[in-house]
Amino acid sequence: MNEDIAAFVAPLTLMLGGGLLALGGLSFIGVDYFDSKFKARVAFAVGLAFIVATELVFVTSSSSGRYFAGLKIDVTDCELDSESKLPEERHKNSRVLHDHIVACMERLGYEWNAEHEHCKEAKIATNSFCYLPTRPVARAIVRFQTAFE
Repeated sequence: MNEDIAAFVAPLTLMLGGGLLALGGLSFIGVDYFDSKFKARVAFAVGLAFIVATELVFVTSSSSGRYFAGLKIDVTDCELDSESKLPEERHKNSRVLHDHIVACMERLGYEWNAEHEHCKEAKIATNSFCYLPTRPVARAIVRFQTAFE
């Protein structure tokens, strides 16, 4: 999600979600703001869903952690490192630079993975969509982020 939109939408979803969660939760202690217990439970569930969805936006945004944004920076750093160490390979059509960049990314905790559609379009070492983190949580978040690209 665009960070500009998220900054505007997040407070609204948190207020709406918090309000629904609170009003639905009050029915558990006998304070009823809704016509039925069912409506109170639905309000509680929807409020909880709003809060969880907003937290997911924060967790997967580039400002909360490195994830896909960090992966792109790491690819650029590895490209610079490889071209600095192997300047004679820059204009050749060899796999030396490719292999050096992939090895650099492996050292940083990523693995080459050509399953993403954008990677299939261009299987080159500088394509950020061709890598996934090796750590399970980061891997799941990057998969989630790149699913919408």
